[in-house]
Amino acid sequence: MLKFTARSHRGCRREKNEDRFYVPPENGPFLFAVADGMGGYAAGEVASSIAIELLEKKINEQRQTIQQGDLQVCQLFLQEFIREANEEILAAQRRNREFEGMGTTLTVIVLRDGELLVGHVGDSQVHIFSKEKCVQITEDHSLVAVLVKSGEIDPEEAYTHPQRHLLTRALGTVSSYKVDFYRSKPQCGDYILLCTDGLTSMLRPEQIRRIITGHPDLESAADELLKQANNFGGLDNITFVLIQVC
Repeated sequence: MLKFTARSHRGCRREKNEDRFYVPPENGPFLFAVADGMGGYAAGEVASSIAIELLEKKINEQRQTIQQGDLQVCQLFLQEFIREANEEILAAQRRNREFEGMGTTLTVIVLRDGELLVGHVGDSQVHIFSKEKCVQITEDHSLVAVLVKSGEIDPEEAYTHPQRHLLTRALGTVSSYKVDFYRSKPQCGDYILLCTDGLTSMLRPEQIRRIITGHPDLESAADELLKQANNFGGLDNITFVLIQVC
């Protein structure tokens, strides 16, 4: 059994919200997604909307296949959908010069029979939290992630690095790209957080874990996460899906 909730807010500094998200209807299939549009005046919100609207369309077209298939079938679905989303964003730029330079992150998760599948491009993140620990499932496709991995900066410096918003991979920027896939087995009682970097740039994982596990229900935990992200500055759009397993 899954319980989930979602929030999306423009934050304290941005004039508009370029984030988009998808949560499923009650009867599933249990796919969730966030997309963080980039490009500012180059219509980042257009790119993120293209991705999420296409996902909903593809799910409606292939609902039975997704619901009956295993995670390998779901991974093939995500691979093809993300490829098509990238092509649609590039095509939109060719049709309208005002859209040149737009792009979006895209992170999608599927929950099936106690397993988690993640398809990921960009610097949105997936975490699993429990009362004892927090584990980041995805790896950011960003310049600072490369610098942290190479040892040039430490993880804490990544939060304030002047080039922390530079992505090394996003949809709509190149015709050829790679999707990272991850699998995990969350335990009963765990919380899965799927979020854009507007949340994780304001709150550290341990802060997020304490907020989630310190509240009696998902709704109050989600409200507090959004409130605290804005209290710490709300420098970017803030979007997340919070899921409780079992």
